[in-house]
Amino acid sequence: MTTGQPEYVPFFHVGILVRDIEQATEDFGTLLGVRFEPVRTAAVVSGEKNRYCYSLDGPPLLELVEMVGDGTWGPGQGEGLHHIGYGHPDVPGQCELFGGEADTLVATAGGQPRVIFTRPAALHGVRVEYLQSSMVAATMERLTAIERQSPERQSP
Repeated sequence: MTTGQPEYVPFFHVGILVRDIEQATEDFGTLLGVRFEPVRTAAVVSGEKNRYCYSLDGPPLLELVEMVGDGTWGPGQGEGLHHIGYGHPDVPGQCELFGGEADTLVATAGGQPRVIFTRPAALHGVRVEYLQSSMVAATMERLTAIERQSPERQSP
């Protein structure tokens, strides 16, 4: 990630489902040299608590998501590639594009989808996550701020 102004990019991240997020951040760091933001927690519409973190290098970024529950994020999905994430200004429109093969996972107070996931059958077995463009921009800003504070990036 550059240390200048964060830039909005449509192809935002690759989501990877893991059993143990702390171990995964350590493994990706050791084996690939990837650095991650601190692990975050958020609730999805099912009520499950989702633990995740983004890499600091990219875009596209790596998003590690810890398995939880028995649905979209459950162990039945298996570890590995879970989804590819795109930002879009019209998430409901993208949802319609997939003809009912998408599920809202995060909604606004007004009920409009902010994040949707397509079902794997909708696109050759690959799940696509669409996030509101503003969410992508806010995440990029957060990661850029973390990057600026990183002692590894500061010159002597």
